[in-house]
Amino acid sequence: MAKRIQLAAVWAGPAFFVLYLVGFVGFARFIPPLAPSWDAVKVAQVITDHAIPIRIGMVIGLIATTLLFPFFGVISIQIARIEKRMPIMAVMQFGAAVLLVVFFQLCGMLWIAATFRSELEPTTIRMLNDLSWLIFVMVFPGYVLQLSCIALAAFMDSSANPLWPRWVGYLNLWIALSGAGGGIAVFFKHGPFAWNGLVGFYIPIGAFTVWIGVMTYYMHVGIKRQFDNEATVAAAHDPAGALKAQTGVGR
Repeated sequence: MAKRIQLAAVWAGPAFFVLYLVGFVGFARFIPPLAPSWDAVKVAQVITDHAIPIRIGMVIGLIATTLLFPFFGVISIQIARIEKRMPIMAVMQFGAAVLLVVFFQLCGMLWIAATFRSELEPTTIRMLNDLSWLIFVMVFPGYVLQLSCIALAAFMDSSANPLWPRWVGYLNLWIALSGAGGGIAVFFKHGPFAWNGLVGFYIPIGAFTVWIGVMTYYMHVGIKRQFDNEATVAAAHDPAGALKAQTGVGR
């Protein structure tokens, strides 16, 4: 049972990504992002014209982001396996993950609020939109902490078959650095560093897409290998225990 739960938690990551894209792109049409250089009237017009799809998309997004809890939870479990006693990095990684989910959900709620009342002034709608986008691209501090913990765990893993190869650790550090580009968006309303620009939005999103794919693959393969190894060891001492180890029964 434990094996199935962990593998299901791993695949919650890609499930989040697909479901969030359905809401964020398919319904809300937030790619390309609304430009920070637009005046209040233009922003309000776009948001009020698409009020219902935005609400639907953000509700889907709220549901999708909860799937990050099992995904980051199983990552912390695996970090704890590597750390063994006193798994401080596992705790830090999951704590930062909670912060990330809260900010994701706050963005969705603010976009819903921007569409909720048709009598809102354009400047108020733009302010809510500004808050949403700035939060969306400014979640990098917790994100950097998470990926740094994963990278350190990859470097610390001295087992014969490490869960994450060292290059995955370096990839996490690079993606953490690329995600920090959103922090510059507060200084720009035009160009590549704005929240709709290459550095402020598209590179972090592309890097996150790569990260989800790489982490899902290595987590899936690694967890299966862990339980298979336990089954092999159990079979050598207790043939009946082999089946329990392979399926995770009793854990």
